Amino acid sequence: MKNKEFRFRVSPLEQQIIKNKITKTGLSISEFLRRLSLGLELKNKLTEDEIECYKNLSKFADNFRRISNLFKLGDVTGVKNETMEASRLIKEHLEKLR
Repeated sequence: MKNKEFRFRVSPLEQQIIKNKITKTGLSISEFLRRLSLGLELKNKLTEDEIECYKNLSKFADNFRRISNLFKLGDVTGVKNETMEASRLIKEHLEKLR
């Protein structure tokens, strides 16, 4: 049961810096300071762009896995089709970066 408390003073600038760091992690103030003090891992929560990027990379990984499996089976037509689809997806996402 967590019922003990620490208090410490910070300047307004330090307070804002700490709040910004806490916001990036998505943790509560208590959990953030507890993890920081105990040397536990602090991870920033993903932004919407990072989540979208992760989803796209997962799709690409699936496509390349399928291509690899088709190579193993000797299916040249399937390899060509999957490769073209993966290439199309990559080009589509690269266009968004322009």
